Amino acid sequence: MLTAVAWVPPERAAREAARARWEARGFTSYRVALRVEALGKICYQQLEVSGEWVRRTLRNTCDSLWLDVMTIDQLFELSEEIQELPFSRCAPASRSCPCHRVFTERGVYYDEDLGYPTTLLARSEMQYNWTSADFWRSWLRDAELPACAPSRRRLTVQVLALTPLDTRR
Repeated sequence: MLTAVAWVPPERAAREAARARWEARGFTSYRVALRVEALGKICYQQLEVSGEWVRRTLRNTCDSLWLDVMTIDQLFELSEEIQELPFSRCAPASRSCPCHRVFTERGVYYDEDLGYPTTLLARSEMQYNWTSADFWRSWLRDAELPACAPSRRRLTVQVLALTPLDTRR
């Protein structure tokens, strides 16, 4: 008799276990303080959340970034996106790939007791895509290396504090 076993990536298993701990928490409303580093800038958010709705924004200096206010549910969604990033992405566009953005580090860390994501990070850098025919075509056509700006990108989201505001009945 054959038995099928589904393989679950360890990152996904950790996220699902953390999500289960978060769902089992003993409160529905909380205050969360976040520090976000993105696009070379640092910003902060402090929110009061009920269920998964932001009821009050106490502080938000992230207006200049792409980032909306982040509830714990949104941090779980972002953690999934980070963990599912491919090793690299073509640049400047998917149809022309002389360069690629290589993700050098990805990580999500969870609170051991409540399960919420405490730190999310993604690091990437532009590199020549030596394996792409577009790289070689560009090099032969222009007689110089493609303009793969050596830009590094960092995204770090940290939960600085999480305070329950009520208890479930």
